[in-house]
Amino acid sequence: MTAQTLVQEAQTVATLDLAEFLTATGRDVADVYRGSSTWTTILRRADLLPTPTTPLPGEAGLLKRMHSFLHIDDTERAAAYREFTADDAPAYDDLTEWDQRLARMLFFILWDKGGFTSYAAGLASLQGQQQVRSELGQLLTYLMNSPRMLPQRPLTGAHVHLPLNVHHAYNRSEILAAMGVARLGGQLPGFFAQGVLWDEANRTDALLITLNKSERDFSPTVRYKDYAISRTRFHWESQNATAPHSPTGQRYQKHAQQGSHVLLFMRDSKDTATGKAMPWVLLGPATYERHTGSKPMAITWRLHHPLPDRIWSRMPPTP
Repeated sequence: MTAQTLVQEAQTVATLDLAEFLTATGRDVADVYRGSSTWTTILRRADLLPTPTTPLPGEAGLLKRMHSFLHIDDTERAAAYREFTADDAPAYDDLTEWDQRLARMLFFILWDKGGFTSYAAGLASLQGQQQVRSELGQLLTYLMNSPRMLPQRPLTGAHVHLPLNVHHAYNRSEILAAMGVARLGGQLPGFFAQGVLWDEANRTDALLITLNKSERDFSPTVRYKDYAISRTRFHWESQNATAPHSPTGQRYQKHAQQGSHVLLFMRDSKDTATGKAMPWVLLGPATYERHTGSKPMAITWRLHHPLPDRIWSRMPPTP
């Protein structure tokens, strides 16, 4: 399938509505976002939308981020993001603390390297991006009405204030923004490429795990052996510099006694079949059970929430 095929199908269906197009053609929504394609670019190439003589500043960059919403699988998040595509979108400063976290998650999906002096300014700038708002609103509405939506399973206890759901999918920008690590004037998601994160404010180690590490994307020194032992046990290897007696190694082993926490996020591989970055699924909180070795430490974590069938069935065989 090529982009030209989608253009021809759009001309045949002759609709500006994304959901109607997908229903009429039987296409998956991911087909629309292969390569550099978006619903707007397809419509323009099909002569169903006028091509602007002078493209709006910032529009092209925002359209390139549309594929970053395909993983959304809960209605609260989709609805919160969709509010900012409306003509009467809320002002960031008027939101509750919870909704501001969700708004920052949206902000950093769209601008993962910053570019604004405030979240309010960035989100307000969407009002001038009519076509971006139209596409994003249609995409989120389609997702909300699709079987992709899962029952919410919010975090509890020390993480009850984080708008994250166990066994739901998130990209790096959303994870860092939800935890409060991503911030303007500080850590920006677009420059974060680590697989581990110590979040001092929440006293939480967030472990971002990629199961299948290709030779192309991971050097031999970071091709750690990570896998599910069972629905409630996960084998994870620390960074090569981490020894059991080091401060980090001690924190992993004694987190329960010291009052810190561990959250595991997992994805199958670095990229999806369409070449886009694969999101992580939040496996939820975990507790240290034991370890072997040093630099790296091979740690067995006990998951507080057993892996459901839809995740467990995709797990590669235990080595």
